[in-house]
Amino acid sequence: MSSSDISNINSKNCVYGCNTKIYWNTLNSEYSEVSTKKKHLCPNRSINSHNKVVAAINSNNSSKPEYYNNNHTNNYSNKNNYNYKKSWLNSNSKQPMDNSMEILQGSSNTIIKKYEALSDLIKEFKGKTHGSQSHNLPNNSLQIVVYYEVPEGMREELKRMFETYTRNEIEIHHQ
Repeated sequence: MSSSDISNINSKNCVYGCNTKIYWNTLNSEYSEVSTKKKHLCPNRSINSHNKVVAAINSNNSSKPEYYNNNHTNNYSNKNNYNYKKSWLNSNSKQPMDNSMEILQGSSNTIIKKYEALSDLIKEFKGKTHGSQSHNLPNNSLQIVVYYEVPEGMREELKRMFETYTRNEIEIHHQ
């Protein structure tokens, strides 16, 4: 960019309150600093933040953005929490899960009973149903594919209990 192009730059102050004049560099698709012509890396914006930062300057004309004035603290120190990172082990306490599916087939009444039994078992095993797909079959019966997850190691037990239920249900209806 030549020095004659500088007068054509539509510059503005950085919205994160660092008082740096910046402009949109269309060649690189990034904000550049007017004084250095280099990419602007604002010191007031956390690069590692997992939260989207709302860029707004306080009405009191403070040099720091609004989110810096929060006094939220973490449990480990009395520093501001805006740049606090938990370790993966501390923040990921979710139990490992096994994904699975069942194909339910039969009349609408049979499907309803099987689906209710399956969803009750999934809840009992502290799992979650993720979704289902239904299909009409040529013989006027239905087929439903149910996708779910249960805690790791519990999938086979759930499948065994569901198979026992459906086998008993079929034997009762045929008697």
